[in-house]
This record gives sequence, C-alpha cells and structure tokens, in this order.
Amino acid sequence: MGFEMMEAHKPKDISVYAESCLEALSTSGLGKTLSLGGAFGLAHYHEYRSTHDVDAWWHDNITEKEKKEVAEVISKVLSEYGETVIRSWGDVVSVELKVGNNKVFSFQIAARSALLEPTRTSPWPGIGLDDFPDLVASKMTALVERGAPRDFRDVFTLCQNNLTNIPACWEWWVKRQMLCGNNPDRQRATLAVETHLERIALQRPLERIDSEKERQEAASLRSWFLKEFLHG
Repeated sequence: MGFEMMEAHKPKDISVYAESCLEALSTSGLGKTLSLGGAFGLAHYHEYRSTHDVDAWWHDNITEKEKKEVAEVISKVLSEYGETVIRSWGDVVSVELKVGNNKVFSFQIAARSALLEPTRTSPWPGIGLDDFPDLVASKMTALVERGAPRDFRDVFTLCQNNLTNIPACWEWWVKRQMLCGNNPDRQRATLAVETHLERIALQRPLERIDSEKERQEAASLRSWFLKEFLHG
C-alpha cells in the first residue's frame, strides 16, 4: 500500500465536545464547508497521542454567512457544557469552551493555502477529511516554521511506524510550498528545523529529564533528526 492510499478510521479517543460538534455539523448540512486536519485529522490514520481539540480547513468558496453559521452551531452545542467564546482573525474562526476558569476545548477552522489530494469523506457524513499527504505536508510546514516539540514527535512517530518516510515528508512539503507560490528551499528549511531542535535541547537538556523512559525517547528522537532526517 502506498502512502497516498492510507486507510482512514474513526479515532477511538474522541472528546465528547468534539463528537457533539461534529455530529451537529453533519446533521445541519454545514459539514460540507470544512475538512478535518491537524493532529485530529492525523488520528484518523494513526492514533498515538491524545488530542481533544479539533483543527479543520475551510473549503474553497466559503461565504462569510456560512462561516458565521458554522461558528453558531458549534457554539450552541458547546454552550451545553460551559461558557463559549468565538474568536475570529483573518480567515480563522475559533470556538473555545471554558469550564470554570479553564479552557478545555477548541474547534478552530482556518483558510487552506493549498491542497495536494482531494479530500476524503470523514466518519461524520458530509464532513471532509484531509488525505494523508496533505496532513503530513501541513505537519512538515509546522515543523519548519514553528518547530514545537509535538511537531518533532509527530514526524518521528509517523516515520518510525512506517506510515511515511523521510523522502516522502520532504516531497510533500516541497509540493505544498510550490502550490503556495513559495520557494521550497530545502537548505533553509533544514537549517530552521535544526535551529528549532537546538532550542528544544537547550530548554530541556537530557540530563534534566527525570524519567529514564522519557530521557531515552528524547535522546532517540533528537539523534534520529540530526543523523537521518536532516540529511534525508
């Protein structure tokens, strides 16, 4: 099976907030306006870490009226559990749920920059799901531009489980950059990833990680990126 033909399944670990929102969007017919992505999207292909929030992308030709309707449906569902806040900036809409003084869930939808493969149908009728190459391309973009610890863990885990490999990760990143009209400069991207990794190592040196298991995992991940990924 090629990486492009990965099978998708409904994640087993879904928060009641996410499930309720997705069911409401599917029932209302507004699911056609978006496609699931981010860590929640990846969980449909490989579920290895908990992610209770939902990230999604607007479909092309979305109207402001539809954006407002989607936010209202999500907010109405979440209001049954606590206080909701709708935030908007640019083409991004985020509906957040607070229980007490704590934010416990968010449903964020952003404008898509480019699409490598047609979206699939998610387990919720009418709601789209990003294909695997697009999810990896998005994760690679996050790795290069943001370089958060979770970005490193996600790429490492996907490759270690043979769901993708280093050449495919870079290939999909290059294709995404070209579709966005950006210069896919591998040298600069590699330097950015290396700089992010150095920052993480300084902020959390191996000798300061108390858990032996976590220390070994961090050492293995950092070694793999330095010796293999950055030269793949």
